[in-house]
Amino acid sequence: MTLDILICTIDDGIKKVPDVLIPQKSGVSYVVSMQYTDEKFKQMIPAELLQREDVTIHSIEGRGLSLNRNNALAHSSADIRLIADDDNRYTEAYIDAIFSSYNAHKEADIICFKAIGYDGKEMKKYPAEAMSYADACNEGYYPTSMEISFKKSVCTNFDIRFGLGSEKLCSGEEDVFLFDAIKDGYKAIFIPEVVVSSNPLTTGDKFLQDRKVQISKGATFKHIFGTRNALWRTVKEAGWHLVHNSANPFPIMYNMCKGIFLF
Repeated sequence: MTLDILICTIDDGIKKVPDVLIPQKSGVSYVVSMQYTDEKFKQMIPAELLQREDVTIHSIEGRGLSLNRNNALAHSSADIRLIADDDNRYTEAYIDAIFSSYNAHKEADIICFKAIGYDGKEMKKYPAEAMSYADACNEGYYPTSMEISFKKSVCTNFDIRFGLGSEKLCSGEEDVFLFDAIKDGYKAIFIPEVVVSSNPLTTGDKFLQDRKVQISKGATFKHIFGTRNALWRTVKEAGWHLVHNSANPFPIMYNMCKGIFLF
């Protein structure tokens, strides 16, 4: 079994990629997709990356995280793919956990794992046991890109309307990817194994401060649940933030509805 770690970065973020790598390990390769907004950034590729036999770099002009992820997917040939960013950190034990999970759950096409912050604390609340992705979501789980892995046989791509750098939306690409993959017939599960450490702050954590995140969540709800259910979930979301964060629910509902009727 082989694994490709698909590292997406943009512009001078390429200088951070060497810190993502672990010492060469049999069966493990790194596919780096580097977006650039100016040719000068292509001159910043660290020599260490060019010298590693287990690293390939594929540049693509422009912006859009989902477009970047699709570029990495297009250049991956391993049995298993793991989504990654330039601030992720790995250990040999994390990689072994991925391999052992796929060996133990051969029926799974997609496995979502756990992530921890650099301080060792879990990034969020996770289910305590292995279960289907749907059951995990029912227990409050939501995916973060660095937790997602899947087999080569999964042909679903990331929807370029969603994610950082897209024209109108800045998040939601993970939820949409998994929804689309399951709709395509692939089996997704959750395994409570840590496979990555990273910066604990994600785009979704800016929900109350960033109206574009709210718009994106509305659009994500629409894609996954349909218009009517998305409107109901929007009311629940705004109400939750009113009760738990003393937030004004009306701007939240307005922005999320804007996302619902965006497409």
